[in-house]
Amino acid sequence: MLNEIFAANDAYKFLKVEDYFYRYKEWEKLEKVTSHSFDQDSERLSLKFTKADGRNCCLLIQFIQKDTFRVRFNPGYESGEQYPTENTRSVVMDSIEELRTVLKASENFQVSIQENNEQVELKTQGTDDHPSLKMVVKFNPFVIEVFGFSTETNDYFRVWQTANPGIYYTSNGAEDYAIIQAVNKPATAKYIGFGEQGGQGLTKNTAQLNYFNFDNMRYRQVYNQGPLDSREPLYHSDPFFFEFNGVPDQKSVNAIFIDNPGQILVDVGYMNSGRYMFGTRFGILDYFFFLNSEPRHVLDDFTSIVGRPRLKPRYILGYHQGCYGYDSRGSVEWAVGKYRDYQIPIDGLHVDVDIQHNYQTFTIDTNKFPDPASMFSNLRNRGIKCSTNITPVISSKQDPNYKTYWEGLTGQNNKSYFVLDQRVEPDNPDSRSYQNYGGGNEYRPNDPDKIQGFNSGQPYIGEVYYGNDAYGNELGTPGHYPDFGRGEVRKWWGTQYQYLFDMGLEMVWQDMTTPAIRETRGDMKGFPFQLYVTSDFISGVTPQLTPAIKVWNLYAYNLHKATYHGLNYLPGRDNKRNFIIGRGSFTGSHRFSGLWTGDNASDWDFLRMNISQVLSLGMCGLAICGQDIGGFETSSIDDGKWASPELLIRWTAAGAFLPWFRNHYVRKGRKEFQEPFMYLEYFQEKNLPIPQPQDLYAMVLPICKHYIELRYRLMQLFYDCLFENTLDGMPICRPMFLNDPQDQSLYNDKEYFLDNQFFVGKDLLISPVTKPQAETNGGKWDVYLPQGSNWYCFMNNQLPLASLVEGGTTIRDFDANLNLEGKHINFIVPIYVRSGAIIPMIELEQYVGELNQQGKPNPITLNIYPGQSGEYTMYLDDGVSRSSAVDKPEEQGGDPLAKSEYRQTQITHQYIAPKNREIKIERIHDKYTPKYETFFFVAILHDPSETQGSSGSLNKVILNNQEIQKLGNGDYNALNGASLNAWYYNPTVNISFIKVFDNLPSVTITLEYA
Repeated sequence: MLNEIFAANDAYKFLKVEDYFYRYKEWEKLEKVTSHSFDQDSERLSLKFTKADGRNCCLLIQFIQKDTFRVRFNPGYESGEQYPTENTRSVVMDSIEELRTVLKASENFQVSIQENNEQVELKTQGTDDHPSLKMVVKFNPFVIEVFGFSTETNDYFRVWQTANPGIYYTSNGAEDYAIIQAVNKPATAKYIGFGEQGGQGLTKNTAQLNYFNFDNMRYRQVYNQGPLDSREPLYHSDPFFFEFNGVPDQKSVNAIFIDNPGQILVDVGYMNSGRYMFGTRFGILDYFFFLNSEPRHVLDDFTSIVGRPRLKPRYILGYHQGCYGYDSRGSVEWAVGKYRDYQIPIDGLHVDVDIQHNYQTFTIDTNKFPDPASMFSNLRNRGIKCSTNITPVISSKQDPNYKTYWEGLTGQNNKSYFVLDQRVEPDNPDSRSYQNYGGGNEYRPNDPDKIQGFNSGQPYIGEVYYGNDAYGNELGTPGHYPDFGRGEVRKWWGTQYQYLFDMGLEMVWQDMTTPAIRETRGDMKGFPFQLYVTSDFISGVTPQLTPAIKVWNLYAYNLHKATYHGLNYLPGRDNKRNFIIGRGSFTGSHRFSGLWTGDNASDWDFLRMNISQVLSLGMCGLAICGQDIGGFETSSIDDGKWASPELLIRWTAAGAFLPWFRNHYVRKGRKEFQEPFMYLEYFQEKNLPIPQPQDLYAMVLPICKHYIELRYRLMQLFYDCLFENTLDGMPICRPMFLNDPQDQSLYNDKEYFLDNQFFVGKDLLISPVTKPQAETNGGKWDVYLPQGSNWYCFMNNQLPLASLVEGGTTIRDFDANLNLEGKHINFIVPIYVRSGAIIPMIELEQYVGELNQQGKPNPITLNIYPGQSGEYTMYLDDGVSRSSAVDKPEEQGGDPLAKSEYRQTQITHQYIAPKNREIKIERIHDKYTPKYETFFFVAILHDPSETQGSSGSLNKVILNNQEIQKLGNGDYNALNGASLNAWYYNPTVNISFIKVFDNLPSVTITLEYA
């Protein structure tokens, strides 16, 4: 065909995003609705069109909630009945009607319809008194318009409109179509989310993005521009994004989720500033549209459909260390011993494939790691929980003792558990030449005539390649890959963890998940594109053999799912929460695992984009996500043997406030060290001079240790956010607009600060320095404080509060310089607290639960900041049991062992008179009682402007209508040892501390001010 957009062979190639969109205006278009019908029972609108070849095609629109609808289109479908009634694996319920029934039980809604020859108008209304959403579908030209409803004007306003034309499509091989949805882009709108993508900015208003899971070392293989280039396909795909400020004078946010396991491509105002486009290459264009007044409500709606993360163990919020190169029992015990000697808190140690016997997954080399049971037990006794690297390759070297290999080969009913080497169009010479990218160039690295087992029907032979060791030896193994689209294979995979967990493993590090395959064995460092794999992407439908490229992002999803369910049923792990930290998957995997964002490097660009990347992933519902602190690989700039001391300090200090907090690096002749304590010890051990600047090398240990310790003292705050995430999808770390949507400047002149600042929870504002001091006037850093609240600089209870700062203020040149003078270490990361905030803190531990492990209490201190009012919700449980989780149906994402064995405490405060302040602490849900913590503290932080008497700002403290004893000023030891409720004032930090015995379900504290 002369006007062929994509050649026949292009269907089985990876496409750059710019190549996909390049000729889209030449594609066929949906221009005129020829007929329509509306089914009231399913609230589904069917629209029919006539294609250029004279055949019909059908597009479906269905309402899922009062403010959520779903659009599906495949040019090959002539009627709505051809679309599946079952959901995809991304969605929590198996069928559309089951999903709608569950959501309607939460809030029922109705859809009304008005229609004529020119358009159809659909209106939704929930249980409240006003309409919710209006959709107008115009027939000629075909346009969809969506309107929100304003309760202030009692009228509708337009929030979203497809472009004209709106749908483009073109053939993509013999069976598929590439399909694009084009949408009008308001000039004021900001686009945020998109999951794990490159680029420093949180907003992506002029960007092109490529969702195609790819083992993209240093984020530079396709374009060679590095991590700030948003076009690079990365390890994970979450095609979900928000539009903010599209209607500046209205409270309105909308979002799109594109549900397709193949390659998805997005253009946000790059080719044309007046529109954004998203497209698929295979299967159905299937997307959900969400509308609400605030982003948190959209996130709640989204996660009610794709699910919310399961409750994870509390210890995963601690500090972790990983290294590709801890290659013996001695090196593992050395690392843990050093952390304990230096008293740097740590909870997790991640041992790479070094532990395996000849790269056999699920094994341990007992020559290098003798008596692994005692090793893991000893580490556990020191508070260390371990994972090891589990990749989906099963070594095929035919070791007679490798049980997993032989089981997988035999399979079930004489059908191997492995992916078999069966190819689509095997006679096409192009199917033998594997496409890859590196250094910005496409290349074909394999010999087409030397492919082992090509189309043989035997297990496909791939290979995992870990590079070379310090002596140039290749590391890795050829192997087979489980066919995870089959339920029996997933079940078998889950049982393979038994030996490792019997030895003492506590969590799983899921790596090479695409799966990552040596470039000479497959396309784009993964499966050959034309290799058949089993797809079960549609629930309730018999799994189908499908070319790998068409369901590219599904394999990793099923890998994580298999591991999660396997661990849940593993003997010996009864009622224990599981944790998987995975590298890349697809929407829905967040229900099962956390995410680390692949192989970064020790470059400042990675730190610069770390915050926006984590925030973007959080906006997609992920609870635990983050980069490797310090960088895994050597710098792409200088190939240095360790991360620069300044970079590690800044990255660790920033990481202390991000969800996944793991220092992780490679040795193997590439790096020497990255542990914070080694920046002096390495040179002292080798009797080498400390490099310049020596003061920075000397500062690494104390500054990193300080911020790791602060993380542990803030552990309750992080855990409360983790628990809340399982209820409403709100992330631990939040962009400023998520907590302060009323501050319109965040979408305008203060947009820059969205990239560098975030909240932990709703009131603790973090602004880490992400540039070298040479670029920041010696560590000077601007900080923006959102409008709508006033703010206090965080003093870590080591200095008195400074004066209140008005919201909307930009703090110019905050002194975050790296130095150890006086109390300055507390200000190396600028931190501010919202007035009226309640911030829980605990005593320092070397690992989560250390004091309880020793039979001692670790009481919580509720730090209450000055302000007219404030509130906080706290969750207490044992931190490890599945039965602690909120009990809800399993089909809605609940844990079948959940019994709601937790305590939910609501803390509020307000002034009830000019000199009287009331604090209420009430148990809202009470099915857990701490074993050791029989009391807690309340710290009343005082504004410097408050009137001072002999006892500071307070005259008396009344607890449940009874005045409690005041102890001597500054007498912390007396308060800690008090056997009754009491309080004292510390003039050094201008804080009043109250001790409260936790023996009542409701406590009211009244403060009488001087």
